[in-house]
Amino acid sequence: MASTTDLVMGLLLGVSTFLLVLSFISYRRSGVCSMRLLSEGLSVHVVFTLLLIIVAYSTDWLEGVDGPLVVVVDAVVLLAVIFLGYSGGRHGSRSS
Repeated sequence: MASTTDLVMGLLLGVSTFLLVLSFISYRRSGVCSMRLLSEGLSVHVVFTLLLIIVAYSTDWLEGVDGPLVVVVDAVVLLAVIFLGYSGGRHGSRSS
């Protein structure tokens, strides 16, 4: 039976992957720099989330860590990536 932590981590991974696909397609079509920066940040977040999931299931390194704490850290990283990708790319946005 899946726990709530597993479901939320899966949802965060799904949202991040969906936004990655959208931002990558937008960048390829328009060439706007903010979409490139957002795509790069989201790809880092997808890898980070996958590593968290793999480490949690294959090792006991996160045994003493609460599940909600891992979810909150992952959500904060996702929000930071979205904010920095949007505002950082917006600062010097022009067609490439």
